[in-house]
Amino acid sequence: MVIYFTGTGNSRFAARRIAQALGDEAVDAAPWIRAGRGAAFTQGGPYVFVFPVYAAAPPTVFRTFIRRSGFPAGADAYFIAVSAGSMGASPAYCRKLARLKSLRCRGTAEIVMPQNYAILFPVRSPEKNRKTVEAALPHIDRAAAAVRAGRDLPAVRVSLWMRALTPPVLALYERFFFSARAFAATGRCVGCGSCASACPLGNITMRAGRPRWGGRCTHCMACICLCPREAIEYGTRTAGKPRYHGPQTG
Repeated sequence: MVIYFTGTGNSRFAARRIAQALGDEAVDAAPWIRAGRGAAFTQGGPYVFVFPVYAAAPPTVFRTFIRRSGFPAGADAYFIAVSAGSMGASPAYCRKLARLKSLRCRGTAEIVMPQNYAILFPVRSPEKNRKTVEAALPHIDRAAAAVRAGRDLPAVRVSLWMRALTPPVLALYERFFFSARAFAATGRCVGCGSCASACPLGNITMRAGRPRWGGRCTHCMACICLCPREAIEYGTRTAGKPRYHGPQTG
């Protein structure tokens, strides 16, 4: 089973392609995450967890979902880190998660996909993003082949300084930066509700035809990038920047 968390679609794209290669299903963790609970998985495995990298680690909401979920003890677990260039300390977090859930960690693979974090970084042109996705395909397929063959993914070492620095930096980042307060809809908003539907945390509600953000945000960029009218801004940080409309299929 392939279990994924996604904002703009990069991780969903990789998860569906892997699931197709395995003849398995790709399961979105968002419904359980919105409900604040885990799931009870009973099949024998392998389990493939696909996630975006946030500040050098798997998203806290996805790690929390895995911790709350049940899995058969000893099942194989593969982890796929979807990043814009570096998965940071993600392999160390994945090994820890596997130990906690009594899963057999078979490694973490990195898949480089287009940058979507318009708040801090430039978003490239659709043509350059298309080429990045095409370049990712053989890496996704190699990871799927390893899972299908029951092989470990290539070993990745995480430096001591990366392991030491990531937890406090991530905690500070989530506490002081992962806020939805600066999100706002501009006059281009037509009240279609696409942002509320796209939010994997269920943090957006529609009131009088306008989106309202709550206090639960992980800066996944689903609302700002997937708005069909490009009507959402994050203060002045995203003004004039193109949006990343992620790949829709796997």
